[in-house]
Amino acid sequence: MYFVAALVVLVGVVCTLDLLFTVRLTRLVRALPGPAGHSGPPALPGRLPDLMLPVGEVVGPFEAVTADGEVRRGPTLTPGRTLVGVFTKNCPPCAERVPQFLEAAKNHPHGRDAVLAVLVTDGEDVSDYRDTLQPVAHVIVERKGEAATRALGVRGYPALAVLDERGGVLAAGTIMAHVEPAL
Repeated sequence: MYFVAALVVLVGVVCTLDLLFTVRLTRLVRALPGPAGHSGPPALPGRLPDLMLPVGEVVGPFEAVTADGEVRRGPTLTPGRTLVGVFTKNCPPCAERVPQFLEAAKNHPHGRDAVLAVLVTDGEDVSDYRDTLQPVAHVIVERKGEAATRALGVRGYPALAVLDERGGVLAAGTIMAHVEPAL
């Protein structure tokens, strides 16, 4: 009889400790940044927080000269949706995204005029990226913090976006899957 009573008390203590542990773990997970603690829709793989302006924001005014010698002004870049990619040379994820961006740019319904590639350099040679992207995009080569990157609010690489006709960000992310649905 004492054995059964002791067993019931032990089971009660274990269940209480388990409940307290579960509550504590739930609070810790909710406090995590990103998908684990995020209450909205699940993030896509490769999603990093705010590498450029978030969805709904409008690109600031800027003026930059492309590799072709053309002047591009923002926030309004084209009468339709504009695909934007910001890359830098010594960035392994950028090297992976450039071919994907290139493919999306080739298939853009409004062609080259609705595609902008910004190559950020600290003096390194980006001619290989420029030469690859120039047939399908207007390419701006600039230092970090200059006109286009400042107007786009770029804080990391690669940064991809789709802009509407007024320069509003319709989609932004680090992989093409984040932005392609908005094209």
